[in-house]
Amino acid sequence: MIVMKYLITYEDALKISDAYNDFNFYKKEYRLKDYKIIVFNYFLCEYNDFRNPLKDNTNIHAFDMRGVTFVFNKDGSIYKRFLMLPKFFNVNQIEETQLSKLKKKKIENITIKEDGSLVAFMTLPNGDVFAKTQGGFGNEQSLNAMKLYENQKGIKELVNDSLEENFTPLFEYVSYDNRIVLQYTNRELRFIGLRNNDSGEYYSAADLHFDNSEVPYVKSLEFDSLDEIMNLMETSENMEGVVVKFTDETLVKFKTKWYFNLHGIRTMNVFREDYIISNYLNETLDDVLSTLDRDGDSDAFEFSEKVIQSIKNWSNHIEDSVNSLEESYNSYDSWGRYAAENHKNPFFGLSVTKIKTPKKYKNKKIEYMLKETNKLNKAKEIVEKYKS
Repeated sequence: MIVMKYLITYEDALKISDAYNDFNFYKKEYRLKDYKIIVFNYFLCEYNDFRNPLKDNTNIHAFDMRGVTFVFNKDGSIYKRFLMLPKFFNVNQIEETQLSKLKKKKIENITIKEDGSLVAFMTLPNGDVFAKTQGGFGNEQSLNAMKLYENQKGIKELVNDSLEENFTPLFEYVSYDNRIVLQYTNRELRFIGLRNNDSGEYYSAADLHFDNSEVPYVKSLEFDSLDEIMNLMETSENMEGVVVKFTDETLVKFKTKWYFNLHGIRTMNVFREDYIISNYLNETLDDVLSTLDRDGDSDAFEFSEKVIQSIKNWSNHIEDSVNSLEESYNSYDSWGRYAAENHKNPFFGLSVTKIKTPKKYKNKKIEYMLKETNKLNKAKEIVEKYKS
């Protein structure tokens, strides 16, 4: 599915984020010790968006827009590109990860999927090391990861040696205060693997036959077939799931039924518009649908696709309306006059956010959409109104 031949460049990442108006694919700029850092990410994207983000250029894909980071020298030139994990999908989520197709592939290795936050370590041009999550740095997970790096000799040596060879070292940060579903008693960085920033190749801890008593790491499992893995997903508890790497470099997530249930995912709700919208906007719908069979539950997939298309149409309508308000704002001679004449517009509040604090606009828009569809009847009305 993902062949590491094309590697995202800064110029291509800019093209992609610009093409999506910094919404579905977007960039954020930071300053760290006077160095500029640009981080790219994604939101509410489907497989085709990753596979062919620029419709007129099929040579570019966006699988590495998941946290790819560019660090700049003080003269404005790029110091280094740091790759995180490529975007990969759940079993049965997309056509390429249907179980029937995966069974034709050869398993390379299987590692346990930890229930935490992905953390990568990177360097500044002055040699200083910093930690970041998929979305950025300076958050609680990144700060705690840096403390673990500074205080644990084995981790520090692994990180420094990897960075010296131009690999991005990748860890799962798990903690009692970073709980998603599973409970952890300590704060730990568990080594996942390395990403080669030159070739793009990903080496899991299992690939590396990693066994270091000073560094916690994700454990590997031995299975001969995907049927055995699927059986494990049906019966195991206290486990999120596994990541299977195939010999053709394909990565696929398998999650346990127990995890889905504790995470509040219930297939009984897949025919409720409000449930589909909430999970779609919160980016958990992939997990919901991955528990279903694409053939046996085709009606559920058709329903969700209908709802998603309406929400996309609605989102585009909101975007056009807010952009129109933003453009009209420039024609007013005062903020007061703009507010007086436009405050009754249903998207006035969103326009204020986009004009005054554009970095908060995306989250504000999602909050608005969630609020407008938080009841079943309201969600039904929106889906019906924007279905075409």
